[in-house]
Amino acid sequence: MIDFRHLQSRETTRRVTSATPIRAARWRWWVPLIALLITLLITLLLDVPRAQSQSGPPRPDSVSLDSLAARLARAEANIALLREQLTTETSTQVRLRSRIRLDLHARLLTNAFYTTNEASNPEIPLFAKSPGVSSAEYGSAGGRAMGLSVRQTTMGGSVSVDSVLGGTFGADFELDFFGGNTVDASTLFPPPRLRTARGFMRWAKTELMVGADTPLISDLDPMSLAAIAIPDFSAAGNLWNWLPQVRVTRDLGVLGSGDRAVHWAVQGAAITPFSGEKHPTEQSGIDAGSRAARPYLEARVRAQWGLDHEPSTSQHVGDRGGEIGIGTHRGWLRVNGDTLTSSWAVSADARIGLTHGLELRGEAYRGRLLRGLGGGGIGQNFGRPRDREDIGDPLSNTAGWLQLNAQLRPSLIAGTGCGTDRVHNGLPARQRNTACATHIAWRPASPLLVGFEYRHIATRGPGGVFRTGHFSLSFGIEL
Repeated sequence: MIDFRHLQSRETTRRVTSATPIRAARWRWWVPLIALLITLLITLLLDVPRAQSQSGPPRPDSVSLDSLAARLARAEANIALLREQLTTETSTQVRLRSRIRLDLHARLLTNAFYTTNEASNPEIPLFAKSPGVSSAEYGSAGGRAMGLSVRQTTMGGSVSVDSVLGGTFGADFELDFFGGNTVDASTLFPPPRLRTARGFMRWAKTELMVGADTPLISDLDPMSLAAIAIPDFSAAGNLWNWLPQVRVTRDLGVLGSGDRAVHWAVQGAAITPFSGEKHPTEQSGIDAGSRAARPYLEARVRAQWGLDHEPSTSQHVGDRGGEIGIGTHRGWLRVNGDTLTSSWAVSADARIGLTHGLELRGEAYRGRLLRGLGGGGIGQNFGRPRDREDIGDPLSNTAGWLQLNAQLRPSLIAGTGCGTDRVHNGLPARQRNTACATHIAWRPASPLLVGFEYRHIATRGPGGVFRTGHFSLSFGIEL
């Protein structure tokens, strides 16, 4: 209780000369009451949002806070998932003994094929053959053939290491399952076959490659899913054998600037001397090229332009840009007596991006004794022997192929092309061979792959022109 009498006694004993002390005294009594009212009001205001969130629609500020909280929770969940994926990927990486990471790839491919007439190989025909001889007792085996094959399945790997001898080191390899000598064993239990195995050292202007690769003068293949083990247009203009070699590339300089810049380079290679022939007295099975005891030598001058220098693959057709090259080949064979027979060739190749998703590629050459490089001379080095001769004349030929490829959609690539090989001299068993092919590759969804190809082959020999057709339907899984 407030004692007003005490205040009155004090006022009577003291002379009040001003009204200000009286108002200050009254104000001190109202201070606790005002503070209490303010506290109650603040409490009520703080309880209003809580009541609204329980009984009515949320206010905008509460919505934003809830949304931010939800986004934060989702972000934390995604970060946790990403950490888990990175941990899994790190644990599944393949590392070599040298602690270098090895990147693996594979294409599991099943080819269904149908060949209409007699051919060199019904699975991947290179040239047509005369119909089989019909027996009076057993009749004819026929020329048609069909089957399924997984032998064109491929797998490989690659590594890359920086700062090695002042440059960059890289290596890759690829193998398939097209090995073996007998048809039954190759079909039921296809053995692996090494295709390419290369090691690279790259400096600012120089590249050194050691390993097995296609010939330097014919370093380009047509695109195809039906002819991977033996590339399309083999024996019809395409030299493709994967031969051990040492190759050096040296940049000469650049003409122009930007997208119009042309990069010039010169290349040289020493290749294992493989010819596919034997000396008549050979007892060890050693190739006539090796018996010459000299390497095959090749050289090439190339010009590259545009931003897309790498060749197109079965997954992507490059943009504008490309490469043109001119090459030469020289080799030696010991096939008769103690003398050496020379093998030679001059070549030209081109890969030109006409526009976005449209590319033209091809090769052409003229030479002699080129069977060992991959089917040159329609797979022939010498013609039929004449009277009293052990070996026929060395065959010279002119050959080439051309293919146009288009990326119709990101998942769809189609192309068509032709190749031909013509032998000029001697008595060849096959005088001319022409092959044309149309292909399509469709990737409906990763990692699935579907392809189709039709190939027509016409081969001219002493007995006339023989023809065959080849259909191939491919199903693949790319890993």
